[in-house]
Amino acid sequence: MRLMIFSDIHGNIEALQSVLKDAVRRNVHRSICLGDLVGYGPYPNECIEMVRSLNNCRCLAGNHDVAALWETSPYGMSKAAKKVILWTMDQLSPANKTYLSSLPDRLDIGEMTFVHANPYNPRGWRYVMDRKYALRSFTTTSSRFIFIGHSHRPLIITRKRWLKITIEAIAGNTVSVVKDPGRRIINCGSVGQPRDNDPRACYLIYDTRKQTIHFHRVEYNIQKTVQAIQGANLPPVLGRRIVKGT
Repeated sequence: MRLMIFSDIHGNIEALQSVLKDAVRRNVHRSICLGDLVGYGPYPNECIEMVRSLNNCRCLAGNHDVAALWETSPYGMSKAAKKVILWTMDQLSPANKTYLSSLPDRLDIGEMTFVHANPYNPRGWRYVMDRKYALRSFTTTSSRFIFIGHSHRPLIITRKRWLKITIEAIAGNTVSVVKDPGRRIINCGSVGQPRDNDPRACYLIYDTRKQTIHFHRVEYNIQKTVQAIQGANLPPVLGRRIVKGT
C-alpha cells in the first residue's frame, strides 16, 4: 500500500490542490490528514470541502480546527493566528463546522499511530522535536511508527534502543528506508505553511511493501495565495511567511 500522509493545510487551497495532484500522479492508495485544515489561510471552507471529497481519506483534528469551534480558546495563540481563527469562525459553513467537530484526536491502525501533535496528550498540543518529548511519545504507544504534524517541519526521530534517539531534519525530496526494527516518529511537514525555510508544500508517502518513506516537496502558486490573504484583510505577515517558508 502507498499511504499519503499530509498535515497543516491551513486554509491554503492552492497548496492543497498542488499536493493532491502530485499524489495522484504517484499512485497513492489511501491518505490520512493529520489536521489543521484551517487557520492562517484565506480558504477554510474550500480546504475542508476538498479533504471531505477525497476517497479513502481519514482526517484528524488539529489545534486550529478545534479553536475555530471554540473547543479550545484561540486567545493563547499568536496575534495573527488569533485574528485568523476569529475570522474563520465567521466564514465556516454549518456543514463544515459539523465536519470539524466530528474529527478524532488520534488514530491507530496496525503498527501505526496518527496524531496531530503528540500521542500522550493530543489536545495539549506539545511539539515533539527533541529527545524528552520523543521518549514520552514512544512510551505512550507500542506502535512502530508515530506520524505527526503540528511543527510544520519534516522530521524523523528514530529509537533504535531504549534510550538511543536520533533526530534527523528532512530537507527537500528525501527517501528514507525503514526496514530495520527501529521505532520512529515521523513528521510529515506542512502543506500550507512550511517552516523549514523551503516554501514548497510538503507531504509524504509511506510505501508499506517497500518499507520506504518518501518526502515530497511541491511547487504551488504562492503569489495567488498571498493576494487572497491580502484580499481577505488577514495579517500581512502570513503572506510573508509562506513566501519565505518560515
